[in-house]
Amino acid sequence: MSRQSDHMNPVLLWFQRDLRTLDHPGLAYALSLQRPLIACYIHDVQAEVPWQPGAASRWWLHHSLQKLQQQLHHLNIPLLFFQGDSVQVIQKIIRQHQVESLIWTRRIEPYSRQREKAVSAFLTRQNINFSIFSDDLLCYESSLNQSNQPYRVFTPFYRKMAQKAQFSPTSLPRPVSVSNIASRESDINRLESLQLLDTFPWHEKLQTHWQPGETAAQQCLQQFIQSSLDTYHDARDIPSQHGTSGLSAHLHFGEISPSQILRRMRGIMDEFPAINQAAEAFIRQVWWREFARYILWHFPHTCDQPFNPKFPLHFWQQNEPLFLRWKNGKTGIPLVDAGMNQLWECGWMHNRVRMVSASLLTKNLGIPWLDGARWFWDTLVDADLANNSMGWQWVAGCGVDAAPYFRIFNPHTQQKKFDSHGLYLDKWLTVPELNLETTKHIDLPLTRQQALDRYRQL
Repeated sequence: MSRQSDHMNPVLLWFQRDLRTLDHPGLAYALSLQRPLIACYIHDVQAEVPWQPGAASRWWLHHSLQKLQQQLHHLNIPLLFFQGDSVQVIQKIIRQHQVESLIWTRRIEPYSRQREKAVSAFLTRQNINFSIFSDDLLCYESSLNQSNQPYRVFTPFYRKMAQKAQFSPTSLPRPVSVSNIASRESDINRLESLQLLDTFPWHEKLQTHWQPGETAAQQCLQQFIQSSLDTYHDARDIPSQHGTSGLSAHLHFGEISPSQILRRMRGIMDEFPAINQAAEAFIRQVWWREFARYILWHFPHTCDQPFNPKFPLHFWQQNEPLFLRWKNGKTGIPLVDAGMNQLWECGWMHNRVRMVSASLLTKNLGIPWLDGARWFWDTLVDADLANNSMGWQWVAGCGVDAAPYFRIFNPHTQQKKFDSHGLYLDKWLTVPELNLETTKHIDLPLTRQQALDRYRQL
């Protein structure tokens, strides 16, 4: 039930990880109300502990918000920026602007759910309308298997959910007529006030590799379709090629939605049946991402604890010297070191190399998967809690639908198979020759056998 007023009170649209204007259910609904509309972004760092955005992710977020502000400006929608507790900030905005109702797109991380629960409770107490929309392909609460339990294996999940998914095209948003709300705000509402960028400009190198924002996401998808989709099935495993979509960070920040991508894929498959196999392989990867989000929704503890409870805390052992060699690309193992260099240089690592690097850390070296997950979290531009957590646990063998314990990637075999001409190594190895001093610390056959012995004892 809404507060009654004699004038057109504005609607507040709260952006989180839905930084776009197209295919945005919350924005579409807000515009349909035909009321003055303002938008806000709240940088609530304390609410995200211990998974505050890492440095590379903050760089992307800053530029994504900058692009979103420009997009909303064309729609006559001011975007205001705030730091602090979400409930307190929203309370302040409502009081200053006599907001009629609040609209947002839910997030699936445990800390975000707690934050949204607190906001909902406050709005209910104040008798203020609010509407929550989903940014996903699924209704997580009701998407259960035949035993009325959450899915734990990807293939049956994929088969069932891909059939259920509905893709309703949305119309282009039209500009709204609003009062000059932004002019009444102080400099605290400037994007720079969020201090997302580190003072030392190390992140300038990321600009040579990435272009954040909704427009760039659409261009990235189009380029992938034109140049790489038909060879995706095979090329996606070759780290020296541009065989993947490059959309992971765009998806994480909601600059493009899964439904937009899958709707586009369906149209292409109808028009060009010859590439159906490649398109289906790509669609499967989009659903794998949805599976990760689904798992985190139903099993929120998996962001920092093994999904499989038989793994005790002491199963992995921290080893700071070896961990430092790994994250600094000084293991003496070419493929792994090249991957860590790629990660440091451009905030991204090819997925094949991610798996090999994670396998070396968690199985050969026996170092906790969570240590690796936290390093990736701070260095990846596409750091996503659901994907990062499930990916690391899958490789470590303790997660949902995990790789079998005896699957231990051999970096040398993987290099020969997926980088036979050494193109990836040539690009990302800063020191081509092996460092014998570091190599002697990692005996691959010996550490593989030690890993097998540990896993068999579970």
